Amino acid sequence: MWFMKAFFGIVVVAALLYVSLLNSGQQVHIFLTDPHRPTLSSVELPVALLASFVLGAFTWFFVSLFQVISAKSEVASLKRKNRELARELTDLRNMPVHDLDPESFQHEAEGEDRTED
Repeated sequence: MWFMKAFFGIVVVAALLYVSLLNSGQQVHIFLTDPHRPTLSSVELPVALLASFVLGAFTWFFVSLFQVISAKSEVASLKRKNRELARELTDLRNMPVHDLDPESFQHEAEGEDRTED
């Protein structure tokens, strides 16, 4: 599988280099704030494409990083809560029952049967 990923990556990079070579002399104007006055004028197209790609990749990286950190924090919190609940369940299962009156269970069971009718 790694071979297919590497091959696909090489094809994509080669295609981008080819497009960059075809447009190497092309000049573009970049308008960031004022639509009537260029912020950056006479920038070569491959440089503008590379800059926009890098800026988008860093934006994606940081957004994903915060999402992953948030998800890992939530998973850790849920694991902690699960351990606490498992410990509580174990404690309840191991609770001594010698102090309980067995007759009270019989009266409660009979009372539940009467309420169901």
